[in-house]
Order: sequence, then C-alpha cells, then structure tokens
Amino acid sequence: MAEDNQKNMTILDEMISDDGLQIMKAALPYLAPSGQRFLSIFAKFSELQKTMALFQNSSADMTIMSQEEYTPQPLEMLTDIRQYATPRTKDTIDNLINTFSMMQLIQMYQNNND
Repeated sequence: MAEDNQKNMTILDEMISDDGLQIMKAALPYLAPSGQRFLSIFAKFSELQKTMALFQNSSADMTIMSQEEYTPQPLEMLTDIRQYATPRTKDTIDNLINTFSMMQLIQMYQNNND
C-alpha cells in the first residue's frame, strides 16, 4: 500500500499499537477463515489489554484539555476528526465547519458593532 493511501492512526491507536499488532492485522487477509478469526480476536484483545494498562497509569494523558488555560474549540476538533471519516461523513463535517465559521463571523461582526 502506498504511503499516501494509508489512514492515519488516532492518538489512542498510536499509544497502544506496535509493529507486531499492525503486522498481525495486515496478515489477516492471507489466512484461512479460522486463522483470521483467531488472529483478529487475539489482536483486539491485545489492544484492549494495552488500553486498560495505559489508563491505569495516571500519567497517561492524550488530551488537549490537559494543557493549562486551554479552551476547547469545536472547529479544531472537527478538523482533527475529519481525517478519519468516510467521504459522506466528511461532507457532514465540512457543513458543520462552515456553519461554525459563519457563526464566528456573525459574532465578530456583532462584537465590532457594539
């Protein structure tokens, strides 16, 4: 698979995944159905174990909210999650982004006129 066609991994996936898990998942189509079933369950169980271990460690922090004095921005979140969406969902997210942008412009205009 070309590098440009690969989907990005979410922050959580980057934190819990490793080369071994990715290789197992990539090998699935080449196995017999019983092997696919076993390896799929094994890979997902391994991810679950790593996720539980990650959050048992209190220093595990993947949130932007952990930064001091950060105010969450809906546009920033929508832009970030858009890269993982299907084309149809991307269209919906784009509509939301355009709506939020328009609302911000209206608010700026109102603030300048006050």
